[in-house]
Amino acid sequence: MDDADTLDEEKLVEQKVINEEYKIWKKNAPLLYDFMLTKALEWPTLTVQWLPDKQTLPDKNFSNHRLLIGTNTSGGAPNYLQIANIQLPTPTLPKLSDYNEEAGEFGGYTGPSQPITFDVIQKIPHPEEVNKARYQPQNPNLIATCCPDGVVRLWDRTKHSSQPDTANTINPQAELRGHTEQGFGLDWSLHKEGQLATGAEDNTTRIWDVTNYSSTDKTIAPTRTFTNHSAFVNNVQHHPILPYGIGSVSDDKTFALMDLRTPSDDRPARKAEGHTDAVNALAFHPTEELLFATGSADSSVKIWDIRNLKMCVATFETHRSSVTTVEWSPFHYNILASSGDDRRVLFWDCSKVGDEQTPEDAMDGPPELSFMHAGHTNSITEFSWNKTVPWAICSASEDNLIEIWMPARPIVGDQPKKKAQPE
Repeated sequence: MDDADTLDEEKLVEQKVINEEYKIWKKNAPLLYDFMLTKALEWPTLTVQWLPDKQTLPDKNFSNHRLLIGTNTSGGAPNYLQIANIQLPTPTLPKLSDYNEEAGEFGGYTGPSQPITFDVIQKIPHPEEVNKARYQPQNPNLIATCCPDGVVRLWDRTKHSSQPDTANTINPQAELRGHTEQGFGLDWSLHKEGQLATGAEDNTTRIWDVTNYSSTDKTIAPTRTFTNHSAFVNNVQHHPILPYGIGSVSDDKTFALMDLRTPSDDRPARKAEGHTDAVNALAFHPTEELLFATGSADSSVKIWDIRNLKMCVATFETHRSSVTTVEWSPFHYNILASSGDDRRVLFWDCSKVGDEQTPEDAMDGPPELSFMHAGHTNSITEFSWNKTVPWAICSASEDNLIEIWMPARPIVGDQPKKKAQPE
């Protein structure tokens, strides 16, 4: 048997394991979720983010939400930046009889006969795939996208029709030009309207001011370029509490904290080295200004304290492959979620770090692991917490599937609520 035959056999075995694990998850799904929707998109999306609005209607037990997604097409098919409308049911405890196996969902506003709806309501023509898309917090109609050509583009969705014209005309409101390679790092400032941070495969982090673009001059240059990484910059994030702080993580296995008050562009204010492979994901805690999380290709998630970066506070090692997204719950300050190439979204309860376990409990995972979503059968591209409905999440995978789900409340239990934002 040659190497090619061995690889083929290993892939068959791996696919068999994936199928068996999915069957187990599907059998138990009605007991694990308050609601669950699996939607097959025409093309996979590399990015997903809930928009911050929520519309409730009188005498209706559902609410309307919007979702920001993209496309990653092939064969010359056009790409789009897309807005989807989703009707989420008011959570009720599910029944086994409510599960619709054919539709891959259960729950609903008045019962299983009325499924959760998912409708794309706007398609904006986009050059090549959408690597990442993020709305501006101060004006959610303004959306930035990372593109494969290295250009970051701005789109005002109110200036685009709901459906593209027959020519699929690409007409962004502005183009941020400076990166020489594609990127996936993209984050708006919560403190300064119009400030955007980006990270790319040219090893740089760039800061932009997008407040002065116009229809006659669409090109924007960066206001600062940081060169403190020696490899791809995979993710960037403004600190949610400290207005001058911006973090970045890189293929060089490090985290860097940049201080916008200092003149140095090649030496970070703080630096952390602890992962053994590329660092893909970064999430500052929304209310605890000293804490942040990182996710790595070494399959681990680490929690850090900015005051002492010589060692991490905690390490979570349940993922079986590269971790690509980490994000703190917007409602429960102790809950962190992570996802990656192992097809899992995991919830971590950081208040249980160091708790003792019985040998029987340890068989189910470490004490911090509070929930595992196993509904995907391919690598997860990204997930997003809903900012208006506690525990609601959307996750997307490389096989065109997008899943909208809420874990059953008896499983996640009563959690400490989000602490008040310090003034």
